[in-house]
Amino acid sequence: MVHLPGHTPGHSGFLIEPDGFLFVADIDLTSFGPFYGDARSDLTDFEASMRRCADIDARWYGTAHQKGVIEGAQEFRRGLTEFAEVIERRETALLAFLTEPRTVPEIAEHRLVYRPHVSGPHVAPVERRTATHHLSRLTAKGLVTETEPGLFRTT
Repeated sequence: MVHLPGHTPGHSGFLIEPDGFLFVADIDLTSFGPFYGDARSDLTDFEASMRRCADIDARWYGTAHQKGVIEGAQEFRRGLTEFAEVIERRETALLAFLTEPRTVPEIAEHRLVYRPHVSGPHVAPVERRTATHHLSRLTAKGLVTETEPGLFRTT
């Protein structure tokens, strides 16, 4: 068992040796990108888990969604790099949106995760939690300021 927190605190994968198969579960390499919009997700832990997966040499890597089995560490790491880059794209989009002061509900409505046509009861809570994760990180880096309670802007 390989503990891979971030998606959820208990998110785990499985390394099957000596066959060389690493099941990475929800580190699924889809174009959707990492999902850290659960109530207990942790963006920093998710990034650390992706680095941990990159450090494991296996013959095959299995994902829980869409991609299935990827053969070879080089191909897996290429896909993992593209998957992780979605986080950076979300942060870049958020920084561009915060040239004017915005609230978390405004950011959620603007959407960092889901495309505008996607609807459902899950969308708004996931967007709010994702925005909050990024705001915390960007504020700690000094790139975003809370100009007044609940109102955020790039610095």
